[in-house]
Amino acid sequence: MATKRELDIFALTLAGAELNICKPEDEFLHPPVETGHYSSTETTYWGFNIPEHLLNGEIYMWFHPVLKMCSASVYIWKGLKRTTLSCEYINHFHYLPMPENGIADYRVADAIDLRFKVIEPLKKIQIEFHDEERNVSFSLLNQAIMPPGGRPGGHHFTQAMRVTGELNLFGEALKVDGFFSRDHSWSDERREIARKGPPGTWMVGVFDENFAFHATGADDPATNPEWRDRYPQVQPGKTLRWGYVFKDGVTTPLASMRKKTYREEDGLSPRLYELELTDVKGKIYNIRGYVQARMPWQTWQNMNVYFCQTRWECDGKIGYGDAQDIQMNDFVHHFGR
Repeated sequence: MATKRELDIFALTLAGAELNICKPEDEFLHPPVETGHYSSTETTYWGFNIPEHLLNGEIYMWFHPVLKMCSASVYIWKGLKRTTLSCEYINHFHYLPMPENGIADYRVADAIDLRFKVIEPLKKIQIEFHDEERNVSFSLLNQAIMPPGGRPGGHHFTQAMRVTGELNLFGEALKVDGFFSRDHSWSDERREIARKGPPGTWMVGVFDENFAFHATGADDPATNPEWRDRYPQVQPGKTLRWGYVFKDGVTTPLASMRKKTYREEDGLSPRLYELELTDVKGKIYNIRGYVQARMPWQTWQNMNVYFCQTRWECDGKIGYGDAQDIQMNDFVHHFGR
């Protein structure tokens, strides 16, 4: 019989459920989880990409309201990296004070000169970053191309943004003008326990201002992934956690996903994704994703995530976005080579 730690990865499927409608106040900080548990979490995730340079940038805030602290990170890298520290630029702090006056207009802390200003909630946000000592900085305007796609039941949304601005990378001046999908979660426990199961993947892609998608889930056992026999609790056709397709002004929930991940010779690093997404209206989207910039990051020590800038292809269109492959100890131990 599967244990709770095996089952809880896939027990909360929200496939086909109605998306939550977000309110302007969801842009800001929320109360801690009702249990009051110390693992209560709120996150804001931003970024940018310059595909012609195989360059990706990630900006991550992890708030711990019960502990009254937060974590902050900026990562910039080009191409395929074997380790986190081989990225062109990293600036990460685990332990910082919580913002005293909310996150509508704030500077993170003296340790990292990262600033956020909400110009219009859920629509327009400015981000500034300066590291004078290492000669890295950026100025980014994030403008929504769609309403937030709210996870069924609330506490989370994903939203495709147009990101414009400038990046200075060690004196190299680069223009930022593309799309990126941001993410915001709140009022949930995020316990850093080790779970037994296959990788789950958080995937987003933006093709243009009228076409974007988001999907979260594991490979389908029917595609014969290498882990199929080790994790029999994962059932074919039931690996989608939740997701949506935004097309021509309408955001439609996903009903199912058939996913297959192809990995490098190390057995871990993703190189290609094949997706078949079916929305609740029965429309099918066949999408292929080619990983072109990748780095591994241990978000916490019991988990490793491969952050992948991915070139998506669908119906003759080309788009870009993240595929974040989330791996636990049991998978890495048994399938890493």
